[in-house]
Amino acid sequence: MKTDPWDRGKSPRLLILDDEAMTGETISRIAEFAGFEARHITSPAAFFEEAMHWHPDILALDLIMPEMDGVEVMAELARRGCRARLILTSGVGSRVMDAAARSASEHGLDIVGVIAKPFSASAFRELLHKASEKDEEPPVGDSPVEISSAGDASVEDLEEALNFGQIEMAYQPKVRCHTGTIVGFEALARWHHSRLGFVPPDIFIPLAEAHGLIDRLTLQVSEKALDWLAEMSSDATAKRVGQHVLQDMLLSLNISARSLGNNALFDAILQCCREHGINPERIVLELTESSAMQDATTSLDTLTRLRLQGFQLSIDDFGTGYSSMVQLVRLPFTEIKVDKRFVMTAPTSEESRAVIRSVVELGRSLGLSTTAEGVEDQETLGYLDELECDLAQGYLISRPLAPDAVLDWFAAREAQREERRLAALSCLGLLDTPAEARFDRLTRLGRRLFGVSTVLISLLDRDRQWFKSRQGLDVTETSRDIAFCHKALERDEQMVVRDARAHPLFHDYPGVIGAPFIRFYAGRPLYLRGGEKVGTLCLVDTEPRAFGEKDAEMLDDLASMVENELALSAQDGHDLCTGLLSRTSFRDQAEAACQLGRRLGLSMALVSARLDELSLINKRFGRDTGDRQLQHLARLMLEVAEDADLTGRYRATEVTALLMGADLDKARQVAERLRRAVGRSNDAQAPGQARLSPSIRVAELAPDERPFEQRLEEAWQFLS
Repeated sequence: MKTDPWDRGKSPRLLILDDEAMTGETISRIAEFAGFEARHITSPAAFFEEAMHWHPDILALDLIMPEMDGVEVMAELARRGCRARLILTSGVGSRVMDAAARSASEHGLDIVGVIAKPFSASAFRELLHKASEKDEEPPVGDSPVEISSAGDASVEDLEEALNFGQIEMAYQPKVRCHTGTIVGFEALARWHHSRLGFVPPDIFIPLAEAHGLIDRLTLQVSEKALDWLAEMSSDATAKRVGQHVLQDMLLSLNISARSLGNNALFDAILQCCREHGINPERIVLELTESSAMQDATTSLDTLTRLRLQGFQLSIDDFGTGYSSMVQLVRLPFTEIKVDKRFVMTAPTSEESRAVIRSVVELGRSLGLSTTAEGVEDQETLGYLDELECDLAQGYLISRPLAPDAVLDWFAAREAQREERRLAALSCLGLLDTPAEARFDRLTRLGRRLFGVSTVLISLLDRDRQWFKSRQGLDVTETSRDIAFCHKALERDEQMVVRDARAHPLFHDYPGVIGAPFIRFYAGRPLYLRGGEKVGTLCLVDTEPRAFGEKDAEMLDDLASMVENELALSAQDGHDLCTGLLSRTSFRDQAEAACQLGRRLGLSMALVSARLDELSLINKRFGRDTGDRQLQHLARLMLEVAEDADLTGRYRATEVTALLMGADLDKARQVAERLRRAVGRSNDAQAPGQARLSPSIRVAELAPDERPFEQRLEEAWQFLS
C-alpha cells in the first residue's frame, strides 16, 4: 500500500478505524471542520481495502477492537508498506499507548502521536495539523518520499557505487542545548542510485556489513568527511562567515561493529587526519550500544587505543541495548547519545522523559558529554536544557545538509541568533547607563584576586563593545570589530590569550600594538537565563601571563556572580529602602562568594549592624523615621566598609558588609570605625530626634563546605 505524494491543491485525507461508530463519526466531523476529507471504517478488513484504493494521508487507529487489535493492524500496515502517517487513539493507560507507539516505530510506520480517549476536539485538531505538516520539497541531503525500489539494491550495485565514488555525504549539525552554539556535525552517508533512486542507510549499510564492504565504505566516507572538515576549518572559510568557531568544530563518524577489529582502518583514518592537519580530538567515533558490547574484550582494546591516539568516542542509541553498567564504565567513552526514539516521544511520554533524565544523569555522573538526537520541537529542547543535557541534534535545528549548503545554513542561523541576542541585551536596559556599585564591586574583586591591570564587564552591542564596569581602563567603549570580547562570544567556553603579540588572530589588533598595549586576555561569556550571551567578564594585562585550571575556575565563579546581577534588575536585586543588596540577593551572592573562597582557600570577614529598637522607633516617631534610620545606617556602613565586596540587608533591621580575604582583626577595625561614625552622627542630631543605637557584631568564616548562613550564625561575635 502506498500513498501518492500529497497534492497541495487537495485537502489531506484521513481514514479512521474505530469499532465505535459514534466515536468514528465524531472524529470525522472534527477533521472535516478542520479542512480534511475523512472516512470512518469499523471493520479491519474494510479498512485495509479502503486504504489500498483511497490512498489516505493520515490514519487514525483505535488500539482496542474485537476483530483485530491495534498491534495486529499496525503489523499488517507495515507488511503492506504503508506510507501514511499514523495517529493512535485508545482508552488504555499511557504506558500501553507509549508501548504501542514504539511498536509502530519499530515496524517502520510514521507515527505522529497518541491521544487518550476521551479527547477534546482541539487536541485532536492539533494532532491532525501536526500530521499534515509536510515540507514542499525534501531537504537536500535527506531522503525523498519515494524509496519503493531501494530494497532491490544488490551487492554489485554497492560495489559499483564504491568504485565510482557515488556514495555522497550529508552533515547534520550538533549544537549546545542551552545556548544554541554550533559544536560540530555528524557525517552521514547517502546513496542515490540512477535506477533505484534513493537507497537509505538502513538498507545499504547492512548490505555492506554482510558482504565485507563495510571497512571500505567507512574509509571512503571518512576521507570525504575529513576533506570537507579541512575546508570548513580553513582561514578562508572563517573569513567568509566572519567567525572562527568552525575551526574547532567536531566531526562525528559512524563506526560499524564489524570494523572494531580492523586496526588498519583506524590507522588509515588517523593518517588522513594528519595529512589534513586535523587534531584527532576533533573526531568523534560513534558506535551503537549493541555493537560496543558484542565483544567487550575486543572493544576495550580497540577503544582504549583510539582514545590514546586522541579520538573521542560516543556510544550511540544508548538505552536501546542491554549493556550492564560495569561494561559501560569499563569502556573509555567520552559521549552518550540518547536514542531518538525516546527524544521524539518526550512531549507525550513520561516513560521517555524518565529514560532521557536517567541517561543525562548517568552521563553527568561518569563525566561524559550527553547528546540527544531526534529533537524536533522547542518543548523537547527546553526539557533537555532543563535537565542540563549538553548537546542536541534533530530537525528543529536542521535536517542533514549537503556539503555545499552548510555555510549558507550557518550564516543564516547565526544572523537569526545575533538578532535574538541583541534583543535580549536591549531588554536588560543596561547600555549607556551610569556605573553601579553592584557591578563595580565584582570588577574590583577580580582585579584584587587576579592581580591584573584591568578587569571589565563588557556588553557587546551591534557595532561596539560598551563597558558596564571597568577597573584600570579610561575608555567606555570600543569598536566591536577590534574587540577581543567579540571573538570570545563565538564560543561557549573561556577564551584565554596568554600573549596577544604572539597570537595569529590578535597580534595586529590596535589595542595590542597601541594603547592599552594588551598582552594577556582571559574572557568568560556572560549568559542570560535564556542562554543568550550578552557580553563577557574579562581580565586584561600589559604583560603575558600563565592561566591555569584554578584560575579558570575562579573566573567562572566570578562570572556567575555577574550573571546573578544581570538576572536581576537594579530594583529587584536591591532593597528599596536602603539601596543595598536585598536580603535574597545578599544571601545568594554571599553563598557564591563562599564557593569562590573555598576554591581559593580564602577566609572572609563580616561586619553587621542591627537596629534592635527599630520597632519602638517606628511606634514613637513613625515609620518614615525608622526608614531614615535604616538608610542612614546603610550610608555609614558603605563609608566605613568602602572596600567591602558585598554590602546588603541581611535581615529586616540589619545591614552587613562582607570582605573576602579578610580576617577577624580586619572586621573589628571596620566595626570600630562604624561605631565612631555612629557616635559622630548622634552628636550632630538635634535634641529630641531619634538616635542610632545599633548592636554591632563581627565574624570570620574560614573556607568550609557548609552553607553560608549556618556557619555565620555560629561565628558571630558582638563588638565589646
